Amino acid sequence: MKYLISMLAGAGLAAAAPLQARATDSYFFTFGDSYTMTSFDVNGTQPTTGNPMGNPTLGTGTTGGGINWVGYLTTVDNASLVLTYDLAVGGASLDNSLVPTGITGDVVSQVASFETAYGQKPDTAPWTSDNAVFGFWIGINDIGWAWSSNDVSVMAPKIMAEYKTLAEKLYANGARKFIFLNVPPTSRAPEIADQGATIQAGHAAWLAAFNTALETMVDEFIADNSGTTTVLYDTFSFMTKILDDPTTYGFTDATCIDSTGATCVWWNSYHPGYAYHKLQAADMKEHMHSLGAW
Repeated sequence: MKYLISMLAGAGLAAAAPLQARATDSYFFTFGDSYTMTSFDVNGTQPTTGNPMGNPTLGTGTTGGGINWVGYLTTVDNASLVLTYDLAVGGASLDNSLVPTGITGDVVSQVASFETAYGQKPDTAPWTSDNAVFGFWIGINDIGWAWSSNDVSVMAPKIMAEYKTLAEKLYANGARKFIFLNVPPTSRAPEIADQGATIQAGHAAWLAAFNTALETMVDEFIADNSGTTTVLYDTFSFMTKILDDPTTYGFTDATCIDSTGATCVWWNSYHPGYAYHKLQAADMKEHMHSLGAW
């Protein structure tokens, strides 16, 4: 796996820091699609110490049968208080003007919602550059909708240019801590795999090129925006490890579907269950020490 951390000599130095020294209360703003969403309403109950994800009830509003990675990083896998504002929307692409999905709430809109609701650091979220973390997990739907009719060498640079622009909008608002997640091997999800080897291979090739473009974008974002602490988390490698050896991690096999989210990697044909999210969050924590509360 590759993890990038700016302002540090390397991930090993971050991991070696004493837990007490790196643990600070954090505000966590997340953007993305159904793999991230908790159906949070910016006009609903806001996160507090006693209810760190605000609305809705923890474990509801997700696409995994229970708590997703955001919920675990907020309520279980952390070293100090995390208050989370999850702006992700199911079905979202990065930018509907580039990859239209028919869903209102692309990441362009999500960042705009952040600026309206939280950009001025209201009493409900008095974040600072030092204690706020901004997380992006997007691309699954961009690939799903675009791969069969678009040249990735043409489309991916357009997506990444906009992706960088959105991150820089947050930077302009004072954001300095970022985590980007690449796209997991959704080519191996039943919905794609069941369409046959040719479809699966085409999807996988587009996905690989997308993830390579994302890595380049993150490098450029770090270089062009001073003073950031930025992590690129490799969900592709982590999920691949699980799918290659599912029984070791408590799953029946790599292709089964379990609507409870407990015994199979897949909760439905395209989304992992909460048991997978729990494993990923625990792994992510080990690569997030530089960001504060983890």
